[in-house]
Amino acid sequence: MTKLKSKYQRDESLLIDSLIRKGQLTFITQIQLIETSKIKNHQIYDCTYVDNGVKKQVNIIALDISDAVVKVESIVESGIPQPTANILLGSETLNKNQ
Repeated sequence: MTKLKSKYQRDESLLIDSLIRKGQLTFITQIQLIETSKIKNHQIYDCTYVDNGVKKQVNIIALDISDAVVKVESIVESGIPQPTANILLGSETLNKNQ
């Protein structure tokens, strides 16, 4: 893996502020696989994103990273608070019908 030049490496808060100043209020900053789920063929992802200028962090139970992105897209710009989003996306009970 190639190393990114230092001029392109910023602290996350500076990067978020820069994007918000440019008018981009909703975006994902990081998705990381953290564990396997009890649900067959599912994993648990940690996702940090900005929703209407507010940084949020949730755990998502999903089939793969594409499924995790789709799930985040379904809740952004809806006004759902972070704790509620975490319950909706990170609950094995709510995701077991998949």
